[in-house]
Amino acid sequence: MGFVFSGMTGGVLLSPFLAGMVYARAGYFPVFAMVIAALLADLLLRAAMIEKRSAAQWDASGRSSDHDAGGSPQVSNRARSQAEATKAGHFAGDGREQAGQCPDLEPGAHSPLLQTSLGQNIDPHADCKPISQPPAGSQSSKAWCMRYFPSITTMIGSKRLMTAVFGIFVHTTIATSFDGVLAQFVKRTFDFDFSGVGLIFLAVTTPALFGAGFGALSDRYGPRKVALAGNATAALGLGLTVLISHKSKAQIVGLSIVLVLTGLGIQLILTPLSADMSYEADILAEENPDVFGEAGSHAKVYSLLCAAFGLATAVGPAWTGFLYEETSWGITMLTLVLLCLLGSIPVFLYTGGRQSKAIALEEDCQT
Repeated sequence: MGFVFSGMTGGVLLSPFLAGMVYARAGYFPVFAMVIAALLADLLLRAAMIEKRSAAQWDASGRSSDHDAGGSPQVSNRARSQAEATKAGHFAGDGREQAGQCPDLEPGAHSPLLQTSLGQNIDPHADCKPISQPPAGSQSSKAWCMRYFPSITTMIGSKRLMTAVFGIFVHTTIATSFDGVLAQFVKRTFDFDFSGVGLIFLAVTTPALFGAGFGALSDRYGPRKVALAGNATAALGLGLTVLISHKSKAQIVGLSIVLVLTGLGIQLILTPLSADMSYEADILAEENPDVFGEAGSHAKVYSLLCAAFGLATAVGPAWTGFLYEETSWGITMLTLVLLCLLGSIPVFLYTGGRQSKAIALEEDCQT
């Protein structure tokens, strides 16, 4: 996931550099010729892509031939775990009844009183409480949403998934904000031409080349720690940009360094959260097969990702551009710092937690 999304972030941040260089050397129309060429290349790659269903048919035919040649198939880990869970639940129910507990009540639910020889009434489940029921209004509204919008309701109900979507919104807002104000800032402060404006974006883009390495860090240490480190790094880099205020070689070098630090931070945000979103999509599809069906949940989850990208692409430049014109560079960057800190709160609370279960499900599908 880090390798895949590094291309997306690299495209967002590298486009000003390429457009600036081409415009400075060749003019206006060659910029759009470059864009059309990129779209045609993307179209050819999409036409050559093998769909998952087609690949699954080939894989199924290969497995069937292996089964005919090699004997009986192996029982999947998922089926084995389900059988063990059913068996364990059956034994647990028997033990409950033998112990004199009521199987239809939670621990502490009341059963008929027993009378001792002294005439005293004894409740064997005095510590029990009746099963709590949610309010009828919330049940009806949720039932209505599940009836007409089952997949959307299920996805929105996942705090882990919505945390990843919000984190990606934060990442894209910061990345696209530089498209709106960085070019104007360096042009006004350092008197850069179009080539210089394009070159300054390389500082933010360079960390995207190491997206696969950030993904490896997320796999090893967990998405929560890496994403929190990304929020802290991006907030630090954005905060240090406030110190850039006048034209000098030291200020240009300092701006380049803090932009690299900011680019590193936003990459550390994107990679673990996108992987975490994929893990949660697998779990949601496994837990709600009647909602997502055989096609799975990845396409629907990815639609939320695209919505977050689109909204952030519109909000980021408009927000920072307005603030930069009405206030100052420092205040504009401080608002992005606050956005980073705000995005770290749900990451700390909800990111991760079920990653091992998702990996086990993926291994089941492969076996």
